[in-house]
Amino acid sequence: MMIDQKMHHTEPMCALDPLLLIPRIEYVQDIHEFVLAQERPYSLVVLDMKNFHVVNDLYNYDTGDRVIAGFMRNLRAWLPKGSISLRFRHGDEFLFFLPLEHAAAAKLFESFRKHCEATPALTMESGQLIIVSYRFAVIELIQAEKMEAMLLRAEKALREVKGQGSPRG
Repeated sequence: MMIDQKMHHTEPMCALDPLLLIPRIEYVQDIHEFVLAQERPYSLVVLDMKNFHVVNDLYNYDTGDRVIAGFMRNLRAWLPKGSISLRFRHGDEFLFFLPLEHAAAAKLFESFRKHCEATPALTMESGQLIIVSYRFAVIELIQAEKMEAMLLRAEKALREVKGQGSPRG
């Protein structure tokens, strides 16, 4: 059976990541425009899970999916109303648009990080505890800034955080 290539290209893309039910990165432009149209300050948090690949390698992808789904479910409970989460490039990177100023967004993600590092994300049948740790960077959104420039600034901020001696996991 041949696939109709024309029909394949006209099919709409899934709007949500099927595992996490959050928008996919393909929608960052629309979300960026929406957020900039709001009449309040927004910050962007870029987050990279430090030990996610280890979970996939030691256990399996189903376990990794359970860990990441639980992580996002817990994080959503911490995010303020009006926040938008996106799955970024790799399976363990995320963007969060928060209706908060820079300092408040940083404080929230630092508090959540401490919570994650003190609370197992998953307990395996063997009794092994899986702890989620992550790095994050926060930038304030600038009204006239294009989406591409915003992402470059966020990625640079995260690289700087990674270079501060944060342990790799």
